[in-house]
Amino acid sequence: MSKSVVIKGGTILNHDGELRADVKIENQKIVEVGANLKADIELDASGCIVTSGFVDLHAHLREPGKEEAETIETGSRAGALGGYTALVAMPNTDPPQDSIAVIDFVREQGKRAGLVDVIPSGCITLGRQGETLAPMAELAHAGVKFFTDDGNGVQDASLMRRALEYARGLGVTLAQHCEVAELTKGAVMNECQCCTDLGLPGWPAIAEELMVFRDIELVRITGATMHFLHLSTARSVELVRAAKRDGFRLPPK
Repeated sequence: MSKSVVIKGGTILNHDGELRADVKIENQKIVEVGANLKADIELDASGCIVTSGFVDLHAHLREPGKEEAETIETGSRAGALGGYTALVAMPNTDPPQDSIAVIDFVREQGKRAGLVDVIPSGCITLGRQGETLAPMAELAHAGVKFFTDDGNGVQDASLMRRALEYARGLGVTLAQHCEVAELTKGAVMNECQCCTDLGLPGWPAIAEELMVFRDIELVRITGATMHFLHLSTARSVELVRAAKRDGFRLPPK
């Protein structure tokens, strides 16, 4: 039998709010929360937050293909040190996560690292090229629940509508990188007066907002669930808030 552990003096955060208390763990399960608890091993958590593990919905683990930047093991280690117990691995790897073989590789590398749950996402389109849908049904049946072409927005509205229709039938979530590519060609900074003064092409807010608006309307007619990645403008947030008030399933990020 493993030794019991008590986490002492921390501030517990849960759905009820904050609580200063000790947490006792036996056989890898929480068995008691209270004051002045005793155990074989005591960990001083004074000044620390004690809560359930975080889930990172947008982790770039870069493996396979870009191991010089990150690996599943190093990303898992960083996540665990930061209090994360699950990482959703983005699919912009090389090769991309658009096949069972790559999905299985990412999943197995996560198990081999053994530090956090590594959850591979799937591509919406083959190679993240925005031309042909990835085998979403095959990937969903293999356990993939989250699909995105992160790094590229799906530009073709008809293709995105079809992907959302499939997603609804499969019970999975799509995540969109909101960027109308034609409006950001050559952009090097946020569009502003400074761009004009320097003669540099700017990245306009409307490039994000147009795709947010378009995809909200596609969600309206398909009834699918959409997740918007890394929103950066006030108008985008307003659009999502309004859609959620209308009952749409739009968890923003």
